[in-house]
Amino acid sequence: MDMTFKEWRLACDKLVSNIVGIGIDGLPDANWMDMYNDGMLPADAIDDAYYDYWFDDIPSEVWHHG
Repeated sequence: MDMTFKEWRLACDKLVSNIVGIGIDGLPDANWMDMYNDGMLPADAIDDAYYDYWFDDIPSEVWHHG
């Protein structure tokens, strides 16, 4: 992976902010380090976080049309 964890996490944060209007620190914790270590792209990681951690907090119509 070409990004450091900090850069990768910031990319995840920006993607989530663009969709729901708040960053990842404003949502329930996800296992970011594991996803980074698994080589996931930020877009894939935030989708996993949505389904694994945020599904009950963010309506699907917001997530899928953000």
